[in-house]
Amino acid sequence: MTRRWVNGQAVVVDGSRACLYGDGLFETMVFRSGHLCWWSHHWLRLQTGLQRLGYSALSEAVIWESLTPALSALSEDSVIRLSVTRRGVRGYRAEADAEIVIDVQVSPLPTNPWHGQLIHVRWCHTQWAQQPLLAGIKHMNRLEQVLARSEWSDVNISEGLVCDTQGRVVSGTMSAIMLRFGHSVLAADISQSGIDSVARRLVLDALPSLGYEPMIQPLSKKDVMMADEILMMNVVQGIAAVADCDGVKFSDFRLAETLTPLWQKWQVSN
Repeated sequence: MTRRWVNGQAVVVDGSRACLYGDGLFETMVFRSGHLCWWSHHWLRLQTGLQRLGYSALSEAVIWESLTPALSALSEDSVIRLSVTRRGVRGYRAEADAEIVIDVQVSPLPTNPWHGQLIHVRWCHTQWAQQPLLAGIKHMNRLEQVLARSEWSDVNISEGLVCDTQGRVVSGTMSAIMLRFGHSVLAADISQSGIDSVARRLVLDALPSLGYEPMIQPLSKKDVMMADEILMMNVVQGIAAVADCDGVKFSDFRLAETLTPLWQKWQVSN
């Protein structure tokens, strides 16, 4: 029998594999104007994660049973975190019939989001490890992100740019990155590391209709510093253009200016 003490006090063992091993997935979503934005994209990524981690089949209807009480209680725009974990005894191997736990948390939207702003970014020393089995999904082990975001305390720096262990630029600490060169827009290859960002998917899908050619490929630091425009994005913060990176300034923000009003429309139409 496993016993447990927290801060010196005996507590009931809950058997959370999320706490023990980071065994779980989560989706950070926006609830705006009475509906959950871009659910189909979040559900697709969650399904991919469940399959990768070997979770038993979980239907969309079951997820919605857990989401509905929280959404029904909302009277204002909010951030929704949906977590899916499983219980189990100690040991790395998860039981095939492990109980699945669906947790929903609600918090306010950020008071000063990036969207439509020019932001200052810097390079991080922390690197993303390469693991194709985990690449793309939003699993609960976020220690790399914690380390990267802990590298600076300057409130004027909004985001850090992170490379993988091969030196290829993958993302920000909490956002996707895109580089514009004329009418070509480069997005990082995330087949080995990184997250399949919902915001990134939305922008990639929209680019051809806006007259831009999207390309997914490995990105170098040189690519970043030579780009005409750098964009950072996630579903909570929205889309921002980079004004400068470690002292190198950028002045052409035409794609960000085009995407800013479209993003607001997408939130109420998807």
